[in-house]
Amino acid sequence: MLKIFSILLLSVSFSLLANVSDIKKDLKSQILENSKNDKVSFVVFNLDNVLIDINVRYESIFNRYLEEKPSKLVSNYFEKKSFVDVTLKEILNDIDKLKLTPKENLKLKGFLKSEFNSSTTLSSDIATSNSSKFVKDLYKSGAFIIYISKRNKKALVKTVDTLNSFEFPIGVNNTILIMNKDEASQNLERNILSKWIRMGKIIAVFNNNLKVLKSLKPYFKANQLFYINSQKIKDEKIKTIRGF
Repeated sequence: MLKIFSILLLSVSFSLLANVSDIKKDLKSQILENSKNDKVSFVVFNLDNVLIDINVRYESIFNRYLEEKPSKLVSNYFEKKSFVDVTLKEILNDIDKLKLTPKENLKLKGFLKSEFNSSTTLSSDIATSNSSKFVKDLYKSGAFIIYISKRNKKALVKTVDTLNSFEFPIGVNNTILIMNKDEASQNLERNILSKWIRMGKIIAVFNNNLKVLKSLKPYFKANQLFYINSQKIKDEKIKTIRGF
């Protein structure tokens, strides 16, 4: 299978098109200025499909499913489908269109749901192109790095392992990983904002959820909210970048 390679290649092409040098330069300038005023600079990163490319999970899941239950319909779907920026909900909706028997439909969707955050599947996660270097550069410049995720807390160990394996600063001073699957996405970011803003300045939020970023607009100036997506949007307060 060449899907992992194609996803990585696409990610690299995105990062080449995106101009992040000015973003990094501006953030480092803010970090320095805040440091002079004894203020901590917080930079918030959503994990999935911002720093960690979870689209490659489908490679692992579908391969294991097809080994257990070969299916031409499922195999054809898997081979033709692009999983870049695709949610599990979208995949489940696609399954209903495959004309599988009711039993096969339930089995495949059940497998996808149960395996999406399983230990085996989490082991297939990889860092998005250049994201580790980007985070490390900000961290070395004095930023406090906040990672947030909607993953189940049972995935904590595997998540930390992945971050460590790709050399993200984690488990050291001025880093924190916040996981809360039960809380609505917008509320999670807002609660982080309200808690951490009292201890310093949140100078940037990187997220691939546009609704979350729009909910944060009242609290931020222009060029502090970053939407990680291949599709550009027009918003004076949200800057779209295609990668790091």
